[in-house]
Amino acid sequence: MAKRIGVLTGGGDAPGQNVCLKAITYHAIDHGWEVIGIRKGWEGLLNYDPDNPSTRGDNTIELTKLRVRDIDRTAGSYLHSSRLDPSLVTANVIPGFLKARAATEGATDLTDHIKRAASNLGLDVLIALGDRGALQYAARLAGEGVPVIGIPKTVHNDVNGSDYSLGFSTALARGVRFVQEMRAIAGSREEIAVIEILGRTSGLTTMLIGFLAGADRTLVPEVPINPERLAALLLEDKNVNPTNYAICVMSEATHIEPEQIAKYAPQLTRLANTRAHGEAIATKGQGQTGDEILFELAQDLSARVGGSGPVITEILENITGQRVLFQPLSYMIRSGEPDGQDLLGAQNFAAAAIHLIAQNKFGRVVVYRQGDNYVDVPIETVAQSPSPANVIDHYDAHAYQPKPGIIWAARV
Repeated sequence: MAKRIGVLTGGGDAPGQNVCLKAITYHAIDHGWEVIGIRKGWEGLLNYDPDNPSTRGDNTIELTKLRVRDIDRTAGSYLHSSRLDPSLVTANVIPGFLKARAATEGATDLTDHIKRAASNLGLDVLIALGDRGALQYAARLAGEGVPVIGIPKTVHNDVNGSDYSLGFSTALARGVRFVQEMRAIAGSREEIAVIEILGRTSGLTTMLIGFLAGADRTLVPEVPINPERLAALLLEDKNVNPTNYAICVMSEATHIEPEQIAKYAPQLTRLANTRAHGEAIATKGQGQTGDEILFELAQDLSARVGGSGPVITEILENITGQRVLFQPLSYMIRSGEPDGQDLLGAQNFAAAAIHLIAQNKFGRVVVYRQGDNYVDVPIETVAQSPSPANVIDHYDAHAYQPKPGIIWAARV
């Protein structure tokens, strides 16, 4: 029986996602099925108005073999992506034709519209290539009767239920390569180098990049830092290095020990000021001065701030009295050609997803598990409390270093 398959990519970009999109399209067409690409993740379904056919071309695209023939040679997502959660849509994102449904306060749950849009497109099943957030929403849809299949795709490798996510292997390789390139610059300048890696909730990718690149110190969000101890360790690393430099790899969400925050209020409040001054002043408590509000924000930000590298670098410069080189890798580890593992993973995830569709087996997510190879589990698995990657078990919190020993390069 002919089927119409919808496919989308949600969350951050990951190497190999276009390889997977191409493989899904080829396998589906070989089965005699039709493939409809949804643009910009869940946002494509949000912006599609079933009562206005002209919105279809802006938000969907028919995927043919000819159309996807060479997309595996490019980075990013051919379908584009977004982090939109249709159950939490803010007023500034709601399309005009849905404005009347906007909540008077806070975010609006537009899941009913997403279901109507998918039904109107005649989709027999929806494949979501996504990170944890995108797949959690897919699980929500599955729970409400929408035929859904998930594929884990994230450089952070933090999707619950799978030991491997598409893009993780390439991110490790690219991260290590960039750290080694920065090592040459740090050595040339005889400086401490701080290299920031993406990772707001898990330090797995950061820890493994630091470990594989031989960084002197590696900072993960699971362990708050004492800046003075970190500075002392880095100065010692620099002094014992014949080339007189040191390398510190850090997660973007590195944060300071709560009892140390007051010492670094100027740097932290500058971060808060840069990120959210106007909105913060409008939304924080009454009767506070601007400085009090900003310091309160700084405390919040230091607990889990994305992009804290410049602040940590400034603090280290103040403590050491030396210039510290700072380089964010940010989206560089999300780009580039996928390595062999991610090429193989993309093909296997696609084949497994198509196999599930052929069996009319929905509400599943294809995963890779050590010892089990590629299998499928209920998609609600991704919405459960995650089984943590055991970063702490492999990390020396006092020395800010991975522990020596055997580390399996997936979810540790």
